[in-house]
Amino acid sequence: MKRKQIIIALITAFFIAGCSPALMGGGKHYKYLQKNVDTYLHNIYFTGSSWSIMAVDLQSGRVLLNRDAERSLIPASNMKLLTSACALETLGPDYRFETIIGYTGKIDSAGTLNGDLIIIGEGDPTPATRYGHIFSSNPQIDAKDIFTSCADEAAKKGIHTIAGDIKGYSAHYSRDKHGSGWEWNDLKQWYAAEISPLIYTDDCIEVTISPGDSAGVAASIDWSPDFDDLAFYGRVNTSSSDDDPSIHFDRGLVNNIVTVWGTIPAGSEPVKRWIAVNDALAYFLEAMYNSLEESGISITGSPIATHRQWKSGDDLNSLFIHSSPPLNQIIRVINTDSQNLYAETLLRALGSEFILSGLQPALTVKDAFEAGAFAVETWEEKMAGKSPGFVMADGSGMSRRNMLSAAGIMKVLVHMNNSQYRGDFIRSLATPGKGTLRNRLYNLPTEISVFAKTGRMSRVRSLSGYIGNENGMRIAFSMICNNYLCESSEVEATMDNICQLLALYEMSGK
Repeated sequence: MKRKQIIIALITAFFIAGCSPALMGGGKHYKYLQKNVDTYLHNIYFTGSSWSIMAVDLQSGRVLLNRDAERSLIPASNMKLLTSACALETLGPDYRFETIIGYTGKIDSAGTLNGDLIIIGEGDPTPATRYGHIFSSNPQIDAKDIFTSCADEAAKKGIHTIAGDIKGYSAHYSRDKHGSGWEWNDLKQWYAAEISPLIYTDDCIEVTISPGDSAGVAASIDWSPDFDDLAFYGRVNTSSSDDDPSIHFDRGLVNNIVTVWGTIPAGSEPVKRWIAVNDALAYFLEAMYNSLEESGISITGSPIATHRQWKSGDDLNSLFIHSSPPLNQIIRVINTDSQNLYAETLLRALGSEFILSGLQPALTVKDAFEAGAFAVETWEEKMAGKSPGFVMADGSGMSRRNMLSAAGIMKVLVHMNNSQYRGDFIRSLATPGKGTLRNRLYNLPTEISVFAKTGRMSRVRSLSGYIGNENGMRIAFSMICNNYLCESSEVEATMDNICQLLALYEMSGK
């Protein structure tokens, strides 16, 4: 049997054995690792907290750490590891979201479309995204690419006037605009942006607050892009230059009325905030409407958000299809920058493909989210190894109804390390100095590489990924902590210190 086959067999055996302590082995370096991890975890600051920790030597299959590895906890954004890994293996790295633009009615000799412009979205999150730097190698990413393309294609058809409306539809049925159990006071925040079949600027408005010339003067408030449904109230005052900015905002749950208040110090740089919009579908359609009119196309109707699924039997004349960047680039935003909206739309796209595939004739679920969660569950069950299972309430980890253990994450990490898409998956993870690890894990030995996914919400922290060197990934690890009463920085520092211990263990030659 070849070395790679032996290693895979050993790792699979350790999972089937249920992480037996007998597999852990001995040695002074292993004992040093265990002793120091115990010292970190027995910190008085962690009294009452819950931990689930696991680390595995990917070369030998040895379990390096097992601290309540099967305990189910709230994983926060580590849930994205399941969403992105399943989508990568199921849809493939070249999968692209498609947005179909077409029209009803006919175009007369004067260039008037006597019908409606129809836009059918699958939830492509990339139009005008602020994460465009991830797609810098893709020339099709532009702030208004989908809009300018629509105007160009309409001109090719000879359309000068649309004597109808701009209507938006979903390509698949999805019941909810937010994840199950999302907290209501998060819904105004960029990280809880509304899940929509048509997305523009990450379904957020960028607000810029600039100080006045002197203390006591009102600061200026600007936002981009314009949205007719948006209204701002309140005042931000310019404070002493010695103060720190203190800016707060609120937004209605069912409208786009934003209240802003606080202070910004004189002479400071402008402060930028992203505010999630209500009715993201209407937001996209208004932007499309305005862009078409700016290009010289007259529209007699209005932008109309139908909030319905397009029925394939309905008459539609094709104008063009806009494709997103490929999935292997999209998951970099999901795992490096921990973008929730990207993860949620991806899970629904996965569910839609799962429904259309016909591979599960017994599947009666028609909701794209429920089908996506079922697809992840089915994929995980077929994977070699053992874990206590999981509860998937959303695709991003925003919900406190999610349940996952370090052993469950480890099962995925080991599987993806042997996947044909291993490189795409590992490259999607954050590295020290980048993404959500921009200020963490700086003190690792230079010859050691870390690729990891962070997770954070109130009283929840998680960190899972790989430790390797120039010869590849050597250790997989997963850590989840819930219910702590200390500062979050204390938990993050402990997780980082455990990563350092694992790196030193790897360098020791074991």
